[in-house]
Amino acid sequence: MQRVILHSDLNHFYAAVECLHNPSLAGKPVAVGGDPALRHGIILAKNPLAKASGVTTGQAIWQARQCCPSLVVLPPNHRLYLRFARMARDIYRRYTDRVEPYGLDEAWLDVTGSAGLFGNGKKIADELRQRIR
Repeated sequence: MQRVILHSDLNHFYAAVECLHNPSLAGKPVAVGGDPALRHGIILAKNPLAKASGVTTGQAIWQARQCCPSLVVLPPNHRLYLRFARMARDIYRRYTDRVEPYGLDEAWLDVTGSAGLFGNGKKIADELRQRIR
C-alpha cells in the first residue's frame, strides 16, 4: 500500500486569525509584528493585501510602512493563535489520528488508512481546505 502524507500550512496564519477575529480589519492590509520600541520591530505575518503592497515576512516594520503606509500592524496574540491552531488540528483528527504538528500553523497528516472512508489524498486535502476555510 502506498502511503499518503499531506502537508497542511495555514498561510498568513497570524494575520488571517486576526482578520477573522476582528471583522473591522476586512479589506485592510494587516500584519502581525513585534514591538519597535523594544527593538522587535519585524513583520511576523501579513495578509494578502499587505503582501500585494510589498510587505514581506521578516521585514522591519518601518520598511513595511514605507511599502504600505496604510498597513495595520498588530501585536502577536499567541493565545488566540493557539486556539485557532487547536481547532484546525481537531479537524485534521476527524480524518486521521496520525497528525504531526510542525509549529502552530503547519502539520503533516498520514491519511493512508483514511482513503477507504474519505477518498484519495486529493479529495481529503480538498475537504480539509474547505473545512479549515
